[in-house]
Amino acid sequence: MNVSFTKNYPNINNFYKYDSTPSFKGARDINLKYIYDKRLRLLPQRMRQKVTGIVENNGNIYEPLREIHLKTYAPLLECQTLGKAQNMFYEFSEVLPAQNVIQHKSQNIKKIMETIPLEDLSLVLLKERWGKLKTLDEIAKELGLKGRNALAWIMDKIRIPDFGTNYHKLLSSTDERLNREIAQKTQNYNNAHRSSVIARNRELSQKYKELNHQISQMAWDRLPHIKEAFSKLASKTNGKERFAAFWSTYPEYAKEFAQMKKTVAQELRAARSNTKI
Repeated sequence: MNVSFTKNYPNINNFYKYDSTPSFKGARDINLKYIYDKRLRLLPQRMRQKVTGIVENNGNIYEPLREIHLKTYAPLLECQTLGKAQNMFYEFSEVLPAQNVIQHKSQNIKKIMETIPLEDLSLVLLKERWGKLKTLDEIAKELGLKGRNALAWIMDKIRIPDFGTNYHKLLSSTDERLNREIAQKTQNYNNAHRSSVIARNRELSQKYKELNHQISQMAWDRLPHIKEAFSKLASKTNGKERFAAFWSTYPEYAKEFAQMKKTVAQELRAARSNTKI
C-alpha cells in the first residue's frame, strides 16, 4: 500500500460523497424526472417506488419530493405502537424496542426519559425522523440532548434506519421556496468570492480526477480475470465503445469492479488514518 499517496488527498474520506452528492446551485431544475434519471439510488426503497410510479405514469414531475415523502409516511404518525408501525412499513422491521436494548441509564437517556418513556422512544424517533422529516439536530434539541452525536448513537442502538445527507438535499432541492433560498445563498457567495471559488473548484476537480483514476487502476490490477476477459473482447471492438460494450456483456464484472473500487478506497482511508496515529 502506497501510504504516501493518501497524504496528497486530505479529503479522501469524502471521496464517495464528492462522487455521488448532487450539486444544488439553482442552475439545474431538480424535479422528479431528474431524480428518476440521475439520483434514484439515493432514495429509500419506498420512495424510489413512489417516484418511479409518478414518472413512468406521466404524473406531476414538479410535485415536491418532500411533500410526497410526508404523504407517504403520514400513516406512521397515527400508529400507537411500534408493532403497528412495523406492520405498516416493512423498512422498520428491524427496529428494536428501546427498553429492550438500552439497559444503562446514561445522562442522555435520563434526560430523554424526563419527557418520553423509554418504551415509547423507538416509535417517537420513527415519527419525528420519517413521519415529520425533522433533522437529527432538531430532534436532539427537542429531547434535551446537547447535540446530534448522542442521538445518532441511540438511533444506531435501536436500529432506526436513516436516509442520510444526500436524500435530505434532494428533499430540499424540490421544495420551491427552499430551493430559491439555497440558490440565492450560493449565488451571493460565488459573486463575493468568484476568483477563489473558480480556483478551488478547479483544484478539487483535478485532485479527485487523479484520485478516481488511481483507485480505478488499483482495483483493475487486482482483478486479472476481468482484465483477461476485457483483452479478449477489446480485440473485437474499437475506440471508446470498448468499455461500454464490455460492461454490457459482463454486467457481473461491472458490479465486481465497483465493489473492488470501494474496497480500495476504504484501504486508502484506513492508510491515511494510520499515518495520523
